[in-house]
Amino acid sequence: MFQVDPNLLLQSFASPFLTWLMLGVSELGHTWFYVVLIVVLGFGVRLRPTLGMMLALLLAGVATHAAKSGFELPRPSDVDARVLYKLEAPRALVADGAAPSFLALPTPEARAALRATADPDYGFISGHTSAATAMCVAVLLFFGLRRRAAWIALLAWPLLMGLSRMYLGRHFLADVTGGLVVGVAAAWLAYWLLPKRWGLLAAGVGLLCVLAPFTPLLHPAGLGQLAGLAIVLGVLARRGYPPDDGRAWQRAARVALLCAFYLAIDAITGRLGEAAGWSEASPAWVPVVAVATATMFLGAIAASRRLGLYRATG
Repeated sequence: MFQVDPNLLLQSFASPFLTWLMLGVSELGHTWFYVVLIVVLGFGVRLRPTLGMMLALLLAGVATHAAKSGFELPRPSDVDARVLYKLEAPRALVADGAAPSFLALPTPEARAALRATADPDYGFISGHTSAATAMCVAVLLFFGLRRRAAWIALLAWPLLMGLSRMYLGRHFLADVTGGLVVGVAAAWLAYWLLPKRWGLLAAGVGLLCVLAPFTPLLHPAGLGQLAGLAIVLGVLARRGYPPDDGRAWQRAARVALLCAFYLAIDAITGRLGEAAGWSEASPAWVPVVAVATATMFLGAIAASRRLGLYRATG
């Protein structure tokens, strides 16, 4: 599954339109898309299921980072000069380092060449695919969608995302398959934990936070966001979720308020990190990001309540 044959097959169908389409699909797999989605759905539509979706995304992100850091496997464009990087040009580290058989790994030379680079960009598993899968499965589970068209669209999207990553030379079939498995598992785990098993979630996240300083497998920023979300879920479980009703302007105002909190808190934490000399890989980021995430959501909810932005339409 770490062979380049599927990538070369997909790239054999290359055309300007197909490349533009696949680049567009891939762009929607970056963090900014999920941030916008969570903000709009959570404060403009329904908060509780959106936080469930966010939990699935963060669980998938933590698992994806652990897999990338643990396995340290290269990407197709790293191991074969025939594979184009985003259909532009080859940038292989070795000429022929893909797996020699279906169940084999890329060659030791290819793996060593990637580890020797200044900033290794590991491929297994596909973060784009795991996030897309976690999002779509979580939406089906938490929002309780029943329409066949919604199911078809939400199940097809992760497959299209995986194909785009393979077409662009960024991932092997194994990377995409791993992303699909992790995404489904993260969504089901989030659905199993919420709403009645918050204590188990808190204990698990707490254990990961304790382990973070001792292993590179846990990304401090992602883990901090997960810890912050656990705090938010715990507070809302005790105090109750705000009603999601309201007029269109109230929903829009809630979204705008969360954006204001996000920009302000992001600026503060960024300056704090610069002043302290912390990088995103520093374990000190875990509590900082946790507090920032919890403050952002709970602050925006409290402010929206005080301003009457959750007032029912009557």
